[in-house]
Amino acid sequence: MIEGTEYKITVSDDSKALCSAYAEGRAVIGLWDRRKEGQSLSPASYLVESVEDIDDKFLEKVVRRRYGLPLQIQRTDRLTIREFIEEDSVQIPHEADGGKNGEIFCRRDSLKDYIRCQYSFYEYGVWALTENETGRLVGKAGIFPMELSGLNELFPFIKENDTPVELGYHIFTSFRKKGYGLEACKAIITYAGEEISPRIYARIQEDNQPSLRLIKSLGFTLTARTCSESGQGLCLYEWNLP
Repeated sequence: MIEGTEYKITVSDDSKALCSAYAEGRAVIGLWDRRKEGQSLSPASYLVESVEDIDDKFLEKVVRRRYGLPLQIQRTDRLTIREFIEEDSVQIPHEADGGKNGEIFCRRDSLKDYIRCQYSFYEYGVWALTENETGRLVGKAGIFPMELSGLNELFPFIKENDTPVELGYHIFTSFRKKGYGLEACKAIITYAGEEISPRIYARIQEDNQPSLRLIKSLGFTLTARTCSESGQGLCLYEWNLP
C-alpha cells in the first residue's frame, strides 16, 4: 500500500513469469541464483538472491520506480525532501545562481530525462524541497556524482575509484533567510552518509560567504584551496560519517 493505493508485485526466478506480470502492469523483482549461468530475469530492474532480502522499504522503491512515483527522501520540521516530478518544472524560477545545470530543472522535457536517468541509475540526485505547510517548491538540494574531469591536478587525493559525491543546494530567492538551506542539507547528509557514501564533498567559491557559513555549520572541514578555471578562489570541503 502506497498513499492508499494497493500495488501488486511479482517475485520470480522465471523470465516468462516476470514478462507476463510486467505486461499486466505489475512491478517485478527477479530472484537471482548465482549458480545459474546466463540466467535471464528481464524485465526486472531489481534482483535479490532471497525473498528474505525484501523488506517494505525495498518494495516501496520498486513500486515507485515502476510507476514513476517520486521517492520521499527525508522529512524535517518544515520541509519534505523528495524526488522531482515533471510538473515541478513550472515552479522553478530561472535564477543566475541556480548552478551550471540549473536550466535542466526549468524545462519539462529535460527534467523528465533527468528523473528517468539520474534517479533510476544512481538512486540519488538533486531533489525537490517543498514546504510541509503549503506544499510550495522552495528550492532544490541533493547529492550528485562529483565531476573529476580537470580536478585531478587540483585535488590529487580524490581518486576516481572512491566514487566521490558532492553536496549542492539552491534555495529560490523569495524563500531565503529562513534557514531552509541548513535544514535541508542537515537531513540530506544524514541520509546520504548512511545510504550513499560516508564521504561527501562540497566545492564553494571563496567569496560565497553564506554558503561557507552553512557548510561549516554542517561539520564540513576545509580540505584544499585552489583556483577555478576562471581564476576565482575555490575551496573544497569534506564531510565524513561520524
